[in-house]
Amino acid sequence: MNVTATTITTSTTTIALQDIWNTTSDVVSRYLFIILNYIELIPGGSILVRYIKSSHKNDPIRTLFEIALFIFAIRYFTTAKYERSKKDHIKLKNSEIDELIDDWMPEPLVLDISPKEQWQLNSIPIVKGPIDTKVNLVGEEGDFLNFASSNFLNFGINPIVKNECKKIIHSNGVGACGPPNFYGNQDIHIKLENDLAKFFEVGGAVLYGQDFCTAGSVLPSFLKRGDFVIADASSNVAIQKALQLSRCEIYWFNHNDLDHLEEILIDLQKNIFKFEKPISRKFIVTEGIFANKGDSPYLPRLIELKKKFKFRLFLDESLSLGVLGKSGKGLAEHYNIKRSEIDVTISSMANSFSSSGAFCIGDKVMTYHQRIGSMAYCFSASLPAYVARATSVALRLLTDSQDSQGESSIVKKLQSNNYQLFNLFNKDRKLSKYLKIISNEISPILHFEINSDLRKLLNFPISYTGKGSEIEYKNKKGISDKFVESFNYENLIFQKIINLSKKQGILITRSIFTIEQEALPLIPNLKIHSNVDFTKDEIEKVYKIVSKVILDVFENLTVESLSLLTEEVI
Repeated sequence: MNVTATTITTSTTTIALQDIWNTTSDVVSRYLFIILNYIELIPGGSILVRYIKSSHKNDPIRTLFEIALFIFAIRYFTTAKYERSKKDHIKLKNSEIDELIDDWMPEPLVLDISPKEQWQLNSIPIVKGPIDTKVNLVGEEGDFLNFASSNFLNFGINPIVKNECKKIIHSNGVGACGPPNFYGNQDIHIKLENDLAKFFEVGGAVLYGQDFCTAGSVLPSFLKRGDFVIADASSNVAIQKALQLSRCEIYWFNHNDLDHLEEILIDLQKNIFKFEKPISRKFIVTEGIFANKGDSPYLPRLIELKKKFKFRLFLDESLSLGVLGKSGKGLAEHYNIKRSEIDVTISSMANSFSSSGAFCIGDKVMTYHQRIGSMAYCFSASLPAYVARATSVALRLLTDSQDSQGESSIVKKLQSNNYQLFNLFNKDRKLSKYLKIISNEISPILHFEINSDLRKLLNFPISYTGKGSEIEYKNKKGISDKFVESFNYENLIFQKIINLSKKQGILITRSIFTIEQEALPLIPNLKIHSNVDFTKDEIEKVYKIVSKVILDVFENLTVESLSLLTEEVI
């Protein structure tokens, strides 16, 4: 009896559900066809109607589902956003809003300068007037021999350059209207790119508005995750940031140690490149004259290694163009190597060319790629037109100064001054007891570091940045205070030398690092800059004064006296 009752109940329920479904389907079909008649009146509606009829005939349930989705979509897109989150909205009184505004204290964009570092800001000299071999300083009396400027060829005060810039300012104004690809480039910019390509004998050139951003735009336009770079361990911070942005695999070889470079190349070839598919892009990255050291790599060996292991060569010649080679064409000309052997060359125009911005030169395909693949070229403002003209005029002056053998008299004079400045300090054995020259004789900047024996006596570390340094530890731990006492003391020593030299009419400088941004080993150094317009007597004078000041400072220097340096410098 129980089984029979259950069977009857189930059968009755099934019949009832079937009746409901049939009734519902009839109603939906009736109203659906009414709606479809109206839809057919819309242009193109007949196509939609045929689809709906066919779909409904084959699967009525699907029609109900699609109608539900359609109603939901209408409801979703017609409902205002604030209505959906209205329950979470808190209505504040005007007095409460004013109280919150009064209590809000924004975090500073940068930390305040600590009292121990305030001297660095106070010690920056402010030049009054043009940057020449002799300058006037705000708050100081008399002229100073300027051995602190990177205006190596002194084009910054050249009347021809200044007059051309003046003309362009009158005709074109002082700024570009946008990025190069968006009406920022004018005929003057195009002319400069052609002038650069012609002067350096390459296929093409690309201009950049900011020199620091050039490496950070050029390298990431060619490198991505999975590509490989082997870079010199003394590369400047712009290159360091560029490689980080590219997200490629980075290997560092010891500074100017090309044997170590070859060891890394052999190891990668054996363990990685031999098996990789697809083939990655590979670059060797270095500088023409190192900004942090003042020395140069042996370019012929670099060319040999890059060909042997199928790498491309990236060279930053910001300090070597206009300085090296018989006509100022840089490290390649210095070693009598064609520029085409270097795949990518970048350079700032703020040094020898006394302008601003930067450029990249090389193969025509390589430079063209940057016009669509380089972030700074596509989105950063173009150079002011008068700045571009200044570099074009500088290139013309270098060309006009060449003799029948292609040797520039301007560059030759600068190189002569560089050699004289280097030799005078290098032969002084008394100075070597305290300082060592780390730059070479062809560099326009003389770099001094405290020698290793004295560093140990003064308890100075081998490096303030890089692996194992205090700064690396602070960066990893997220410590905001990056002050390092020994780094401050070492800079104070050099600043004391600068101040005492300034009292005798000589302006020299020192390295300035943002150490929390540096990923490679660095220590401070004292710097003396050369210039084409210095006379032999002026170079002799700077040697006599600065060498005596250096000896006076270091002969009386002890670990105990370091703590007194801040008061002496201020």
